[in-house]
Amino acid sequence: MYPFMAERLERELYEAGIDLLLATSRHNVRYLTGGYYLPTFQRLEPIGLSHYVPMLVMPRRNFAQSVYIGVSVPDVDEVQALEAFGPMWVEQRVWVPELRRSVAGLVAREAARQIRGLGLSGGTIGVEKAFLPLEAFEVLRTELPEATFVDATLALARTRAVKTTRELALMREVHERTARAIRATLEAGRVGETSRAVEQRLERAMVEEGVHRIFTFAGIGPSYNRFPRDIPWERGHILQVDTVAEYDGYLADLARMASLGEAPAVAQELFAACLVVQERVRGALGPGVRGQEIHRLGWEAIRSCRWADGGNFIAHGLGLVSNELPIFNAEAVDALEPGMVVSIEAEYRHPEVGHVKLEDTVIVTATGCEGIGDFGREWCTVAE
Repeated sequence: MYPFMAERLERELYEAGIDLLLATSRHNVRYLTGGYYLPTFQRLEPIGLSHYVPMLVMPRRNFAQSVYIGVSVPDVDEVQALEAFGPMWVEQRVWVPELRRSVAGLVAREAARQIRGLGLSGGTIGVEKAFLPLEAFEVLRTELPEATFVDATLALARTRAVKTTRELALMREVHERTARAIRATLEAGRVGETSRAVEQRLERAMVEEGVHRIFTFAGIGPSYNRFPRDIPWERGHILQVDTVAEYDGYLADLARMASLGEAPAVAQELFAACLVVQERVRGALGPGVRGQEIHRLGWEAIRSCRWADGGNFIAHGLGLVSNELPIFNAEAVDALEPGMVVSIEAEYRHPEVGHVKLEDTVIVTATGCEGIGDFGREWCTVAE
């Protein structure tokens, strides 16, 4: 019935002592509704003197009583947007007839009314502190003086950490499309073009693949500066493209390498070291493995290279949000579970060649892990 892991969410809310969840962020509204978010505000949420913020009111003991609160004005009607989206499990929907003035506060006032109707005005309400406008929160505190407000951000993140079958399909899709766009961009490289031109070509390639570019680092060696700029790509110099793209709300995060003509020997050595790190980490990933173990193994692999002083290792979760759970550091004791998605970053900096990096993404499976978006991960040598 629900497009999210309902039992997992109920357990997380129970353990956090939350009676009612009030979801407001774009990523969590999309997650809990099964992909819906008003298309008008998928890229930019400020409007007039306020901020578009839908609210999903969800009593922990009975998700079937949930209420979705959105907006309905003549030029932006969420009723029509939901008709275009298709069936959504939240049957009770309420519309605020205002968009450009105090919309966040008006939606919050309606949310408070719904919470009183559910008999939970004195309960513990979980809000997304980092994603709730102050305008809305002040209204909630005024309208619900007996309520206790706590942060539900972690409970939601822990729920989203294990992806549904639908989400995993989207993660594969966005990575495959992004990998193709990056490879096509690198192969079209030419002597003298700037990293800014590479960024622009990548954007066009992503449009052709049907994904939306979030940001791109495009660094030309031997500089360590990866922000796209008017520095020309010359023969024998390396180029790193590190980018995040979005498809239906879900993110790809990949980094790939290229050179105009044969890459310098040092660059090839550093890339080979990145491959070693990737293979060692991939070989260790699987259910029950703790984040701290992956962190330790990744750094051990980085330090096995003679250029270790310029090396770095990062692993992080990925989904609707970049760097979401699971966490990988020396203190990360939570165990991996099947359905988690992990980005693995291995990189080295060297003054003679610049910044060499390989970033892959994998899905944790019942027996290990599955690479997604692996197309074009080998070094791309562009003919001069």
